[in-house]
Amino acid sequence: MIMYKKALIIILSVFVIFYLLEPVPYCKISNKQISGNSIYTSEQIMEVKNITAILLNVIGTSMLPTIQDNSQCLCIQKERYLIGDIIFFFANINNEIHGVSHRIMKIDNGDIYTKGDNNDWIDPPMTKENIVCSIPNIPRYKVLFNFP
Repeated sequence: MIMYKKALIIILSVFVIFYLLEPVPYCKISNKQISGNSIYTSEQIMEVKNITAILLNVIGTSMLPTIQDNSQCLCIQKERYLIGDIIFFFANINNEIHGVSHRIMKIDNGDIYTKGDNNDWIDPPMTKENIVCSIPNIPRYKVLFNFP
């Protein structure tokens, strides 16, 4: 019986270690309600596109459970974006420019297809020029234990 308890403790410990080391997006739920919306002016778009790293306010549920509503995420420009990357891009929705954070699902002849983890549909194709930056992954324990 004691041997089973030791084995169970070892298995649970390994599970916890793997859980804490699992990569997750570099995001944290904000302590205060983020105000505003996802609509950007042309001046704001130019400002954001000229920054190599930015702290984004993510509002909405399209990336649940990966990114929670009312989160702040670090976003960094990259030379190359890959399938599985969570990217921030601008999209024209009802004649307004919105900032969107979705995951790259497919890249085909320069067309990039994204999808919110919580959505049932794939977004219309875009090109690399639409992408502003990518939300990097870090070990889960850094998020749980209050990354800087």
